Amino acid sequence: MALALRLAALGCLFATGAFALASPRSSSRKTARIAKGEYSLASPKSTSSQKRNKRTSDGSGGGFASVGRGKAGEAPPPSIDNDEEDAKRAVKNLFSVCSHIQNPELYQPSWADNARLDETGKVVASTDTKTGTVLTLFPVHALGLRTLHRNVDAKKKRKHRREDTEFVAFDVDRDGEYFQASDQQAGLRMKLNIPLDETQPAAAPILGSGGGRKNKALFAMLFRDEVVPGWLGGRVRSSSTQQNCVVLPLPGAAPLCAVVATRDVEAGEEVVQGVKPPDAKVLDECRSTLAKEHGEELLELNGYIEMACKSTPTATSDATTVTADSVQLGPFHSINQRYPGLKRLHQDPDIYTVDNFLSEDECDRLIAKATPHLRPCMIKNESTGTVEQDPSRTSVDANMQQAEAPSIVSKLEELANCNADHLETLQTLRYTSGQEFKPHTDGYAGPVTACGFERANRLVTIFCYLNDVERGGSTYFPDCDLQVRPKKGMAVIHFPSDVELREDERTVHQGMPAMDEKWLLATWVWSKPRLEGGQCSEGQLPSLSSDVI
Repeated sequence: MALALRLAALGCLFATGAFALASPRSSSRKTARIAKGEYSLASPKSTSSQKRNKRTSDGSGGGFASVGRGKAGEAPPPSIDNDEEDAKRAVKNLFSVCSHIQNPELYQPSWADNARLDETGKVVASTDTKTGTVLTLFPVHALGLRTLHRNVDAKKKRKHRREDTEFVAFDVDRDGEYFQASDQQAGLRMKLNIPLDETQPAAAPILGSGGGRKNKALFAMLFRDEVVPGWLGGRVRSSSTQQNCVVLPLPGAAPLCAVVATRDVEAGEEVVQGVKPPDAKVLDECRSTLAKEHGEELLELNGYIEMACKSTPTATSDATTVTADSVQLGPFHSINQRYPGLKRLHQDPDIYTVDNFLSEDECDRLIAKATPHLRPCMIKNESTGTVEQDPSRTSVDANMQQAEAPSIVSKLEELANCNADHLETLQTLRYTSGQEFKPHTDGYAGPVTACGFERANRLVTIFCYLNDVERGGSTYFPDCDLQVRPKKGMAVIHFPSDVELREDERTVHQGMPAMDEKWLLATWVWSKPRLEGGQCSEGQLPSLSSDVI
């Protein structure tokens, strides 16, 4: 999937919805629990010769640190608040989405690429821009939660500065050592406090339903030295005497933030943020123009952020979830019952297979096309079915244009009784020894905006095994007590939601732990056509190879 699913004094942040750059601080000399195990930050190495690992383009999120308040070497105290766990989960999921969105192979924010670095390293406007225009975006290299200390004197605030961080999510493999560095490196990165209000999906899980945790703040960290087109916000200079821009959370898509022009800016003019935010009238004009000019892009990003937030109870407490136990589901999308080799394995819910749906040659060529382009993939949340990155899951995938496999698309159209524009991006996935996909559903509890589709839901799941797997790797449907063993070329079909867009939780399934390597081709039939021109459209996908299947 294309995902692309990343700031001053706190006193005025939540009042104005704008922010300026805050002083960076290191979260070193704490103890963090990262994914599988713990490490101590008590004795950071000298940073004089350290350099941050080069950021790769895979955009892989998944490292997660829970920063404790104890002495060095002590484990963080256990949480006693379920709301805190909701917030923690939301931070992890939001970081995963932001990390993928910043992968230039998955998402290219051409609509926000109106600034560049000049020969002196300053951020300047690349074209003449008007008030409210997005000049560039802010990168998010880590995302965390901290406690705000209001109504305390400056001395106590300084004391709390190093103790208020509760946990931080970041990419362990890429940035783990860097985030353990001492304060000597703090000047290379910035901590950005991100204001949230009720219009932001992230507000509910972070601040609690009804804003019960208003003393909590979401913050991002970024590295000044990284230069990625469209993500130059960290290089923008601040000034107390001049300004032509402001940093705003993207409407409906925080923690992603944009540098927005507060007046007309000429090409070549330096982009400068003021220490204090502009007046309310200018802010309102900027927000209005932003929403008007970039509504489609914001809607797409909002869909990814909503998916990250829906895995927490506070974010969905007011929603009505329709399940198979509470209402009679159906009807379901009608597939081609005359398709050659179609075989029903289970009835109510219906699960089908088609032997030799793909030929051996097609399977081998799909694997060959995908192998050089495999990237960490997004998965479904175990309990909600929402899309997020799982730190413990390292399976990989590659997205493919339909134009690269017209014969396969034609088969899918015939089998599923649908047009190609209702098919989600074709994904080739690889599981290696020990990897699994824990129980999940493929549908959503009602219409969503995601994966290039607007206010829609997945009606049909189709996946095909691309190789024989002798040991492990079966697909298991626990509610049906049905296990499907991988067989090269065989397609599996089931129905994650009915035509009324109600999720069928009986289709919960899991990929059992693989012992031998397993390859799959997967796609989903949606209730509406895919939007044209968005980041998930066919034209935005890179070509995998010249081999047309």
